[in-house]
Amino acid sequence: MKKNVLLLALSSVIITQPVLAKDKPKYGLSGAGEAGYANTTGNVVSESLYAALKADYKQTDYRLKSLIEAKNKSEDKVATEERYVGEVQTDWFLNAYPQAYGFGQVRLENDRFVDIDLTAFVLAGFGYSFFDEKSLVLSTELGLGRQSTGYTQKSGQKDINQTIIKGSANFEYGFNDQVRFLQDVAVYSGSDQMQYETNTGLKVKLNGSLSLKANYKIRYNDTPAVGSVNKDTETFLTLIYDF
Repeated sequence: MKKNVLLLALSSVIITQPVLAKDKPKYGLSGAGEAGYANTTGNVVSESLYAALKADYKQTDYRLKSLIEAKNKSEDKVATEERYVGEVQTDWFLNAYPQAYGFGQVRLENDRFVDIDLTAFVLAGFGYSFFDEKSLVLSTELGLGRQSTGYTQKSGQKDINQTIIKGSANFEYGFNDQVRFLQDVAVYSGSDQMQYETNTGLKVKLNGSLSLKANYKIRYNDTPAVGSVNKDTETFLTLIYDF
């Protein structure tokens, strides 16, 4: 029931199409580098270093998006926390409906402290950008694909290979030129496992391209490996350089 409610809520946003005025599109390369402090609870309770790099390249007919995240901590030369994420997505804009696009996405996750060697998501679907302005961003995506999760040998857990539906939404609101609210959610749901991730953040511009961001992340898995808990939370305080 929980997974159905989440997906229905995201789907209902996709089919609502408001009339809006848009800022002039920005083409070319853009992105952000991020680094700072992370506090984690759930399967791992620790304080660690976090780094991320996000890059987009946009043209009239298409957009390329990429993301790399790393969180790592060692004590006495022994790793006590380690999580890596890599994601690549290509969007193809529809000429008749420039706010709509088809997408293909590959996402890889490694988190051996919850006994996961590698989780791979391969997806294709449809997205819609309701607002893409300096002060307001709202977009949603709905896709279909495959999930493959390989667990560590010591876990004794059976690997997962399933067809999934992905629903996601991204919302940003600029209170002014210096302060911006950020919210996103992504749900991956299949017959064997459902996962979701949410991010709630506040970004404050310091000067030029440099900003400070506070972010709270929730990651939930309804069928984790034996001995692991369902929910992880992460609190971040980072510096961001936008380019």
